[in-house]
Amino acid sequence: MMKMTLFKYVNCMKSLGISLVFLSSGVVYAQNFTLIDQKPAGTPEIKAYEASKAYIANQKQDSRYTLGTNDVLTVTVQRHPEVSGKYIINTEGKIQFEFVGDILLSGMTKEQARDVIVKRLEKYIIKPDVTVVITEYNSKVVYVVGEVGAPGKIYMRGDTISVRDALLSANLPQLTAATEKATLFTPSDNGKVILKKVNVYALLYKGDLRQNYVMKPGDTLYLPATLWAKVARFINPVSQPIGSAAGTAVSVHAL
Repeated sequence: MMKMTLFKYVNCMKSLGISLVFLSSGVVYAQNFTLIDQKPAGTPEIKAYEASKAYIANQKQDSRYTLGTNDVLTVTVQRHPEVSGKYIINTEGKIQFEFVGDILLSGMTKEQARDVIVKRLEKYIIKPDVTVVITEYNSKVVYVVGEVGAPGKIYMRGDTISVRDALLSANLPQLTAATEKATLFTPSDNGKVILKKVNVYALLYKGDLRQNYVMKPGDTLYLPATLWAKVARFINPVSQPIGSAAGTAVSVHAL
């Protein structure tokens, strides 16, 4: 009986010891674990966190689009097809609206444009039910040039666009691109161009959102070719005439 009691006591102490070990490990882990908001400013975690917040804020800003020249709107007035249709914003920032006349819409969001159209139509229609849809986004463009899949104009669907979204629209960098040496050109009012170096490789393949700069209408992102790509392109035109000449010589010899 005494042995049985002693055996139970030992097992109980062992279980208690294991529990204490797990508890102490949890305390140590909890002490070592610190929320990112509690870390001192300037640490890599805080920088990455702030970059992520800035990117999210930029994405929200991108969703806002103000109308401009050459944008195409589809205006639908319920039960009034005679004043419904597609309208192009002209160089004066206006649309020529049926029965109402020119309406200035440049610089407005589509919601603001709807309110303006409603007010103009209220003179002729009782409680007009108006819907405005942007059919074509033509007024704001950025440019992505160099070693990308589809270089050229990127038509924006917001007042700004991020570098990452612009690259996606341009079908991403080619294998020949020097992705760590991209440059963002931003024109300024004084005629000078502002240059920013962009590490596209870090942005796309390492998730470094600090490289995800905001592009505005008129900006240009340039991805240069690697040194090896430039050498290959230089050698190829030189080697082609030599190959053609050698082929001609063989043909003549055969004759």
